[in-house]
Amino acid sequence: MTAPKSTDIADAEMKNWPFLQHVVLPIASWWRKHAETYENAADLGGLGPDELARVASDVGVSASELRALSHHCSDAADLLDRRIAALDMDAKILARDAGAQLRDMERLCTMCESKGRCARDLAADPDDEVWRKYCPNQEALIDLSRAGLR
Repeated sequence: MTAPKSTDIADAEMKNWPFLQHVVLPIASWWRKHAETYENAADLGGLGPDELARVASDVGVSASELRALSHHCSDAADLLDRRIAALDMDAKILARDAGAQLRDMERLCTMCESKGRCARDLAADPDDEVWRKYCPNQEALIDLSRAGLR
């Protein structure tokens, strides 16, 4: 008999504490994300205009886009990874063969105003094509899929 995984134990214990699961943990997660975005913005705020322009150039965006991106947490483009997987595409292949396009899609996903809708649609039915109506990356994703970058 194998020993239970620590995540199995944590999940089982979580069910016994609904207040912790549904109130405390979401608030803690929100707080961590808020603190991360605050720290990102503060770090960029400490850079002079020339240094900020160099950093932005290294990342492939303008200084104003970099400032805007800094107000989002590092997992802001995770929905793109889920959409790529739902389309039976491989993010590693995209990163290798279409890296610039993938970075642009990550930027668009990070700045997207439809994250809640996207997350709900992915959770409900990843194969439902309703996402094509609001996703800023839908055209690029379809083009990459058609090009055989799976």
